[in-house]
Amino acid sequence: MSHSQLPTTLHQLLVGATPGDAITDQALLLRQWLREWGVQSDIFAEHIHPQLDGEIRPFIQYRPTNQPWVIYHHSIGSDLADALLTRPQQIILIYHNVTPPEFFDHIDPAWAARAARGQAQTATLRAHTALALADSAYNARELEKVGYEETAVLPITLNTKAYDLPSNPELVASLAQKRPLLLFVGRIAPNKRQEDLIKLLYYYRRIRPQAHLLLLGDRWVVGYDKWLESLVADWGLADGVTLLGKVSQTDLVTCYREADLYVSMSEHEGFGKPFIESMYHDLPILAYSAASVPDTLAEAGVQFQQKDFERLAELVDILVSDSALRQRLIVKQQQRLQQFLPQTAARIFQEQLATLKER
Repeated sequence: MSHSQLPTTLHQLLVGATPGDAITDQALLLRQWLREWGVQSDIFAEHIHPQLDGEIRPFIQYRPTNQPWVIYHHSIGSDLADALLTRPQQIILIYHNVTPPEFFDHIDPAWAARAARGQAQTATLRAHTALALADSAYNARELEKVGYEETAVLPITLNTKAYDLPSNPELVASLAQKRPLLLFVGRIAPNKRQEDLIKLLYYYRRIRPQAHLLLLGDRWVVGYDKWLESLVADWGLADGVTLLGKVSQTDLVTCYREADLYVSMSEHEGFGKPFIESMYHDLPILAYSAASVPDTLAEAGVQFQQKDFERLAELVDILVSDSALRQRLIVKQQQRLQQFLPQTAARIFQEQLATLKER
């Protein structure tokens, strides 16, 4: 495809930029591709983590001048989205899903209000959108429900170079006795349902008394993390659950390599990047089949529809101990992973951008 079909300048806008965040990582990868294709491109954000100072520019510095399009990554209500409605540019919307506010109603009403605002803005942005891209088929269907007539799927992409790192030997040693080791990666938030993982561990320890649950992710919702800690204590699992919080990329890779099974009880995922990270690290997946999970996993991993913890504990033990079954799952996951590698997503992105001049 000729690069002359692409815009000469195309910037990206984020509400928040954070190291290791799936949306931020995708924006950085898109910027890399755009620059490789000869397109002038920067990333601007309302909120920037100090580690990304200099890499991401503040939104207040953004000047649209005569650029016809701008990429906006939408995942939460924001002043930035409202500001775009007053600009003459058309939007290339990349929709990462807005977590439904009801997950936060009783624990963080302010965040619930932001989520509700984000849902409303999803519909409002439609009239200003030239191209609507969703990072999963589930998210594309959500866009269609609020009136977007044409959508395409641009999946979250795994930049494999970021995972080809040596393991942390100290972390390897500390995890060695925590077997079998169950892993979940995701911000500590009600929609992720970490409490159900704790309940699963309780029943699994009836089969494997030394089993351990490792939870990685930002302590994102104040109060929910404390409640999880009290639940762990109440259920007598203080020696069986570790909340590591947000970790370095090296430690993240180490945890994927050391875990025996990736388990998700999440009831709302817009995409679920840890699934493809697990695929890359040959870690079998067991996941509650909700929201985007069926679209991201397809035929890979094992999905379930009911949270029957006693039966799931037996299934976990089978997935941990049956080496032949594990190998079949890994093969399926490796096949599915091909859909999320950079070369596949870069081609989709370039093809979609080329359609802009036809509209």
